[in-house]
Amino acid sequence: MAAAKYIVGIDLGTTNMVLSYSRIISGSDNEADDGEAINYLLIAQEQPKNAVDTSEVLPAFIFERLKEKPVLPWNSDNDFIIGEFARERGAEVPDRVISSAKSWLCNTRVDRTKAILPFNGEDSAKKISPLQAMAMFISHLKNAWLQEFPKDKLENQKVIVTIPASFDAAARDLVVEAAKMAGLSSVSLIEEPQAAFYSWISQKENPWRRQVKKGDVVLVVDVGGGTTDFSLIEITESDGELNLDRVAVGSHILLGGDNMDLTLAYIAAKRLEDTGKKISRWQTVQLSHQCRKAKEILLSDSEKDSVPVTVSGRGSSVIGGTIKTQITREDVENNIVEGFFPHCSINDEPAEDTASGVRELNLMYAADAAVSKHLAKFLKNQMNDAHKEYGYPNAILFNGGVFKAKIFRDRLVAIIDSWLTESGKDQIKVLEGIELSKAVSRGAVYFGQAVSGKGIRIRGGVSQSYYLGIETPMPAVPGFKPPLKALCVAKQGTEEGSVLKVENRSFGLVIGKTAEFRFFKSNCRREDEFGQLIPDMDESFEETSLMTAEMPAYDGLKAGDLVDVELEVVITEIGTLEVYCISKDNEHRWRLEFNVREAA
Repeated sequence: MAAAKYIVGIDLGTTNMVLSYSRIISGSDNEADDGEAINYLLIAQEQPKNAVDTSEVLPAFIFERLKEKPVLPWNSDNDFIIGEFARERGAEVPDRVISSAKSWLCNTRVDRTKAILPFNGEDSAKKISPLQAMAMFISHLKNAWLQEFPKDKLENQKVIVTIPASFDAAARDLVVEAAKMAGLSSVSLIEEPQAAFYSWISQKENPWRRQVKKGDVVLVVDVGGGTTDFSLIEITESDGELNLDRVAVGSHILLGGDNMDLTLAYIAAKRLEDTGKKISRWQTVQLSHQCRKAKEILLSDSEKDSVPVTVSGRGSSVIGGTIKTQITREDVENNIVEGFFPHCSINDEPAEDTASGVRELNLMYAADAAVSKHLAKFLKNQMNDAHKEYGYPNAILFNGGVFKAKIFRDRLVAIIDSWLTESGKDQIKVLEGIELSKAVSRGAVYFGQAVSGKGIRIRGGVSQSYYLGIETPMPAVPGFKPPLKALCVAKQGTEEGSVLKVENRSFGLVIGKTAEFRFFKSNCRREDEFGQLIPDMDESFEETSLMTAEMPAYDGLKAGDLVDVELEVVITEIGTLEVYCISKDNEHRWRLEFNVREAA
């Protein structure tokens, strides 16, 4: 393999993707340059009328071709369009477009290796798996890179892929697998909020050490097109130098700019229906596409009071080819600002989904659109006796395209300040200086520089604690399942490269059968220690994918024999989790695999 010439950061966003890069300079000149050499790849994409254009952003949409001819040099036999044209065609034919593939990749209720996307699409539509969809996006970026750097293949570079901080161990494995399917056999992972923070560190106009001090807790709020992520980073000190520690991450919340666009689309649809026009599901999708553009115009141009939106007409009630209505500034302020960022107390929590009975399988969307209430719950969860200060951040860093709108940033700051004032704390400081839509990929490159000793690293380790479910031995009771205990096999914050063995606890596994372990995670139990057995599992534990291991016969053992094993846990250098069963007799090893093919 050729020596790497570039550090490459890939932001695999739910709605948009970006690739950044910088040259690797050998010798003493390869000092941290505050990001001066970080560039964005212009990504080739198909356009209408057999045209090709480039953009720094690749919209995360896949559309199965109808009559469109492939025009990119690398996809002459490709059945799918990827990028902006796919999004536009999807607005016209919504049953054939794949979106939010990254959110499907972490959905434990479906088989993520099965061809299920587009979900609930046309019967005639060609379907692919969430894993394959992510591999297709990475492959597109790889081919676009090759067009720009034909002598320096992407698989030979130092590639860092960003993931949500809330991605569990199984979802992280799937991202690595998708990269391998695309031909990238070796990638590193970094959490998106950390990458955004690295991007802020890399800007030199206002050096970060002048903006924060020892003891500060920085809240990173990342609201993108499809997801909302929260993280806390603490500023510590060692040997007179400031250090950065990621101390908390939130849950994976399917809530973002797409929800806002759909909200406005429903308002526009009702406005049209009030005039006697019937709006179909596909027309609502079209309206959502139009409302996204209207929202962006109204939020960026204070002179505009309204923007027209149009949708293609169908049916006898429609006269002419299109129907039109307006999205007003009042629509945005009353429904988006107040709906997604309402004033609330620190003690308020988002409403739970109260739906019951049979329901359609889909993504696990947030039941409450109030980002501010989700944030209140996240901060309240951090206020334990050992670290009450984590609930009262000193500074905030915004990330994600949603926060391009100053009105959203100002509203969230006002809400947080009200919580801090009520608790007798100083108002929060806003950290400026990052490109909200591109910071994550840029920060991934800076992280690559930091790993090479050319910048400060954020210490974080495992983003959540992980547990195996252990059944309590008890006499059989009809209709009653034995209660589960939780064995901590990875403590939040455990550093990459750690190898840990669960001492003084063994398990009996039967040869010839598949061993299964129920697996749980928690992002708010940082005090639990590795190897600790928690007797009572409560709502702070969230079940994720099963872990399984095939137990073939070996060394004279036959099916049905019982083997006494211990557990060993490895936190890999790229941030994934590996769990092994090790025989106590001869140290034979079986790796537990995440079962992503069945709902947990």
